[in-house]
Amino acid sequence: MFVVGSRPFGVDILRLASLTYLQPLSMRDLATVARYASETSIPAGRRVLLDGPFAQELVILATGRGRVRCAGEPVAELGPGDVFGSLAPRRATYPTATVTALTQLRLVTFSTRAVCELRHTEPDTFAALVAACGQGPQQHAAANRSAPVVAAAA
Repeated sequence: MFVVGSRPFGVDILRLASLTYLQPLSMRDLATVARYASETSIPAGRRVLLDGPFAQELVILATGRGRVRCAGEPVAELGPGDVFGSLAPRRATYPTATVTALTQLRLVTFSTRAVCELRHTEPDTFAALVAACGQGPQQHAAANRSAPVVAAAA
């Protein structure tokens, strides 16, 4: 992703705070997490290979909708709050998968390097982020959808 030296560009704390499933994080935790996050947009119709640049990242779908395909077959629908990437705490295992953007996607990403640095320097904040990613989207979706949520990953 966007890396200068060993640090990715940070994400605005207010944008992170607007992600309802990260609400369990304190403002201090959000400020810390924001320094390690990057943000990117994927246009509708574009595919994201989960064994490509996002394979070693934690990716939170902030806005938009996507479809996960494995071996050409649709296996999951993703929406705001869903988490994917090999570092996702609660992930389904798809050995070769792609996400196709059904609408424009806004993704908040954490590279492997950023996650390792956050885990080492701020272990409590890292644990809070993992807990929010592992539970927040499912709880948020359960309140808004009748179907179970599938968090997809490589």
